[in-house]
Amino acid sequence: MKKLVSLFALLVLAAIPGVLPLRAQEGVLQDFLKKASVSRVSFDYSFSVPAGRTKMEGSGNVLLQGDAFRVEGNGLDIRCDGKTRWTVDTDGEEAVIEPVDDSGADFYANPALLVVAVDKAFREVSSGKATFRGKGVRQSVLKPLDDSATVAGSEIESLKLYFASDKAEMLGAEFTMEDGSITVFLLSHWKFAPASDDLAPFRFSASAFGANYVVTDLR
Repeated sequence: MKKLVSLFALLVLAAIPGVLPLRAQEGVLQDFLKKASVSRVSFDYSFSVPAGRTKMEGSGNVLLQGDAFRVEGNGLDIRCDGKTRWTVDTDGEEAVIEPVDDSGADFYANPALLVVAVDKAFREVSSGKATFRGKGVRQSVLKPLDDSATVAGSEIESLKLYFASDKAEMLGAEFTMEDGSITVFLLSHWKFAPASDDLAPFRFSASAFGANYVVTDLR
């Protein structure tokens, strides 16, 4: 599950403008980032790890704006206002509060820092037409810049992002690990609203956790 959380956090960052060092000036990924850069974006997701390994599935929803995001699903509520990140296990009543460190100092030791260091790990290498779940789509292929691109101890071989053929809307993403395992995310119900100065949806208040919660505050 830690790997999937880190993978999805990386996927969320792929939708945040400015985090990917894109070489091309035009393309479907760039069109998508331009649209997201001026919006508060929400979408639903589901993921699966195909047969051949331990079967894992899940779903949830995401809200993001700029470098702030909220991911809810599978008993987790992860919020980040750009400076602080709250990772809350609502079923286990545990919470971790930590500052967002974009220095990359602990990048090799802590794969979760892909959340804030994805721009140091990936580049777009190609784009074009493809097929995703039987539909014609546009595809963007990203590769790690070096062998430091790891999630929960596993190296990422490639990341493919799939977009609708007629608009800049991401339909799915596919992570291929060095061991050959593939995690697929399906994305739907995209909404683009005007950006807002109200960042309350991306934070937890001090009184948000009940008496039974175990809270680890690393700030």
